[in-house]
Amino acid sequence: MKFKKRYRVKITRWGYLYILITIIIAMGAANTGNNLLYLLSSALLALMMISGISSIANLTGLEVTISPPQEIFASHPAPFRVTLKRRRWPLPATLVGVRAQSQEVKGIIMGSQKKEETIMWLTFPHRGKAKLSSIEVVSAFPLGFFTRSRKIEVNQELLVFPRPIPTPFKRGEGEGQGEYSPGKSKGMGDEVLELRPYQEGDPLKRMDWKATARKGELIVREMADAQGDMVIVQVNRGTGNWEEILGRATYLILKSAKRGMAVGLILPDRALKPARGERHLHALLEALALA
Repeated sequence: MKFKKRYRVKITRWGYLYILITIIIAMGAANTGNNLLYLLSSALLALMMISGISSIANLTGLEVTISPPQEIFASHPAPFRVTLKRRRWPLPATLVGVRAQSQEVKGIIMGSQKKEETIMWLTFPHRGKAKLSSIEVVSAFPLGFFTRSRKIEVNQELLVFPRPIPTPFKRGEGEGQGEYSPGKSKGMGDEVLELRPYQEGDPLKRMDWKATARKGELIVREMADAQGDMVIVQVNRGTGNWEEILGRATYLILKSAKRGMAVGLILPDRALKPARGERHLHALLEALALA
């Protein structure tokens, strides 16, 4: 993202004081004809002009990108990675700040490497689709009398997951506030889960020869996973608060996945089969975010 619009300038408290002193000295020089006061007021005006030019040069050539984390939960601060690059400009950037959603990272100094990364923590209050419309790059360099900033359109579409609400595990049916049904998932354990027709790639040691002879086709044993149980989280609207129900379901899914369990999800309008892995976990959280 490059700068394309004009800078916005805001006078700081020290800037107002500096301007007031400059005006007083200039008025004194005009009233008294004192050459020393003329020189002093001219020097103050020149310093103000140099400050403005330096401030513009400090932001020239900057490119800013902001990258969201993989998981954003409602009401929880999320770490966004902010990257500043400087191209086609020989001087480093000093005391640059990045602002978004009333949050600001200050005092970024870019050295000779012309690239700097930092973390900005942003909070989104509600689950579902969200949008980060713009960020703002700010600098009070060099004297702090003026703050020069530029708004950058980013228009990033984000998906915010429900806020996890700690809740105990409950077996069976209920009001939908995070119930789960335990079971066994497919894997390489010692317990037989089911018998099924042979598929290419199945190990021969899992062949069930009695069932094969009885049915006249190759039959293999599907074994239960030795690594952990299968958990199905069922979410019903019930009579409780819907956002709280989704928050409890989010907590159960995260906790079960952390334990290494295969997790499934049943919503009023859809269902996801139990599985493991980061992609499946993201799919579960996405379903809850859009429920």
